[in-house]
Amino acid sequence: MKKLSILILVSIFTFSCNCKKNVTETPAQNINRVWMLVEFKDYKKEYFVEQKAFLDMTNSERATSKMGCNNLSFSYSVKDRKTIQFSQGIATRMFCQDNMKLETDFLASITTINSFSINAHKLTLTASNGEKMVFVAQDWD
Repeated sequence: MKKLSILILVSIFTFSCNCKKNVTETPAQNINRVWMLVEFKDYKKEYFVEQKAFLDMTNSERATSKMGCNNLSFSYSVKDRKTIQFSQGIATRMFCQDNMKLETDFLASITTINSFSINAHKLTLTASNGEKMVFVAQDWD
């Protein structure tokens, strides 16, 4: 009888406990990572890998980036679960003959971005004209 009472008490405690883990993160929380560029304009993914093209958003107000040559920096703000705005970026002034086009295209496009979505390990930045930049999380295996 004693074992049955203990079993009933344990069962009641277990089933009455509302111990749900919060396993879903909001996009604003999830965006603060280092992202590797994988899709943009007509560039090939292999080129992004070669250039080590990334967007570092670990700071919740200031992003840094490198598209193969100069260090880039700009502020950004997340307005709600899908709206984002980037400021005009600043860059170091090195000249890199072979890979300035990607950097120039990226800097021109980043200020036109106005929305984002995160699906698992993928970040998609979208401009009002429909142009997209797609990134994967650097820490994703």
